[in-house]
Amino acid sequence: MELYQLRTFVAVAEAGHLTRAAERLFISQPAVSAHIKALEEELGVPLFSRGPRGMSLTSEGQALRPQAEAALQSVGELLARARSLRQTLTGELKLALNTDPELLRVRGLLSLLRAAHPDLAVHLAQSMSKLIVEEVRLRRLDGGFAYIGEALVGQQAEELTGLRLASTTLHVVCPPSWAARLADCTWEDAAEEPWVWYSDNCPCRPLLLRRLGPLAQRISKVAVTDAESTLKALVADGAGLGLLGRHEAEAWEREGEVGILRSLEGLPIDICFLYRKDRAEDPALCAVLAALGEVWGLDPASAPDLIPAEVR
Repeated sequence: MELYQLRTFVAVAEAGHLTRAAERLFISQPAVSAHIKALEEELGVPLFSRGPRGMSLTSEGQALRPQAEAALQSVGELLARARSLRQTLTGELKLALNTDPELLRVRGLLSLLRAAHPDLAVHLAQSMSKLIVEEVRLRRLDGGFAYIGEALVGQQAEELTGLRLASTTLHVVCPPSWAARLADCTWEDAAEEPWVWYSDNCPCRPLLLRRLGPLAQRISKVAVTDAESTLKALVADGAGLGLLGRHEAEAWEREGEVGILRSLEGLPIDICFLYRKDRAEDPALCAVLAALGEVWGLDPASAPDLIPAEVR
């Protein structure tokens, strides 16, 4: 039995679908099928049944899944312990970015890590904060950046902790040709305009809903997206209003892509770096946290905050 077979088993059980599991594992669908088949042959029991909605666990699969997850967790803890015994950090860290690398100061972070730990490889993925939180929680990522809406009441990810790096604001943007007409726009006026809306996965959506209150019922949503770049493109093309982080909004306004409605106050949100509590002593993660502290000018004596998981 190979560890990759257990990882595939757990990934298919979580995703309920071969294709989605393959995407998570960065391997082909035939490889996922082969892993499951080999594991079933070795264990001598069927693990999944295939149906119109995808893959579902058999009773045997349901019974074995907790042990497979525990085995993978034990292996992760073993690797973390082994890292702590090595003087030179090696291996690969998987981190995720939720927005512009320049805003997250990734260049400085990587520069410090390369100088201090040249044998430590850092793999960077691009995703959305809500998905990053889940991927970190499930150990598919070692850590990741996320926007956190501190004022929002959300589901707590109790396995996670993190560093609050900085605070920023989200701003309503409009097509450049609308900027003069909406120069003195109020929230009541904004509610009458068409909007490019964020999906349920984004905390900017509940932040905006809280600010709009009953006015939100009047919003006309011409499109719904998960990506800032898509939202910007649609707003620039005249589709409607949107909500963007201050850094991105100001940069795109300078390029003439959008206009910022400065008569509407910005919505506060924090930039954070998240990781699992049980990885707090992992030397590679400690190296990342030390580098983040230097890049962001954080107090070295400050302890990480447990951050609410209402994220974008």
